Amino acid sequence: MNMRPIAFLVLLSWLVLLTEAGAAFAESAPLATITPASPEQSVQQAPVFAFLQEYFSALARGDVNTIAAYHPTLTPQQLNTLRDYFAYTVRDLHIELRNVQVQVKANTATVAFLRTDRFIDRVTERRIEKSIHLSTVIKQGTKGWQISGLDFVAFALKDHTSQAG
Repeated sequence: MNMRPIAFLVLLSWLVLLTEAGAAFAESAPLATITPASPEQSVQQAPVFAFLQEYFSALARGDVNTIAAYHPTLTPQQLNTLRDYFAYTVRDLHIELRNVQVQVKANTATVAFLRTDRFIDRVTERRIEKSIHLSTVIKQGTKGWQISGLDFVAFALKDHTSQAG
């Protein structure tokens, strides 16, 4: 009996299972991952970390309306630039913040971190990775924490070094 067809079918079955498992993992993987510089900071500054998680998850989803609510200083032109960025430039965006450091004074927090965006370039279908160190200020107002600068959306509004993966 020739075992090659059977071995091929077994191998093909495993490949299908692995592909389905990989797709399921990609669907369930968080769009934004926030890693504090220390576990103590995530507890001490829990509201800031919750805000960062909500904001960057919205950014990774391309939810421009939510981004606008958290980032009221963005102009209509900048919001349109973001819409175009999500519609024509990126697909499957995942954002990772590492070594997040938060310093709070009164109703203002300085947040510093390494941000890495991983996505598929819609035009070339290539995997892209962009990283940048950022430090910015967020302010707590009547609607909760909000962003006052452009640092968080810098990848869409400015060109930074990128590399294909």
